[in-house]
Amino acid sequence: MKRHKSLYLLSHDHHHVLVQAKNLRIASTNADMPLLHQIASRFVAFWDTSLQSHFRQEEEILLPVFSQYSSTDRLEIVETLKQHADIQQAVDHLRKNLAQETVLTMESQALSTLLSMHIRFEEQHLFPAIQEIVPEEALWEINRRLTAKSTC
Repeated sequence: MKRHKSLYLLSHDHHHVLVQAKNLRIASTNADMPLLHQIASRFVAFWDTSLQSHFRQEEEILLPVFSQYSSTDRLEIVETLKQHADIQQAVDHLRKNLAQETVLTMESQALSTLLSMHIRFEEQHLFPAIQEIVPEEALWEINRRLTAKSTC
């Protein structure tokens, strides 16, 4: 299913998340610990400045509109929120253990996997479900609200 233009902002963000996940994965399989520390630190900064806000936009704008046309306990909504919580926890662990080499490698790999799986889930399941159920005008309202939040 082709992505509705109203969701392009979120899909564009997803591209940046996948780049970060790939960087974490590559750095965590490399024996260069200073590089891994640098990449992990950059990811934490990316979380603080971008990804956390992206999650908040999905939770405060996208999912509530979707639930108006389906239900709050719909699988795609429940799974998205669970994955957001799992990623938040993984980022917290990564931040806490930036100085511990062995833990940093494992946590970077785990976080990379979580991020990649999450983006695939949203792009392949959540967004198509939203596009199928949410009316056109409501999709554009989501876009207007996302655009307004991103310019604040």
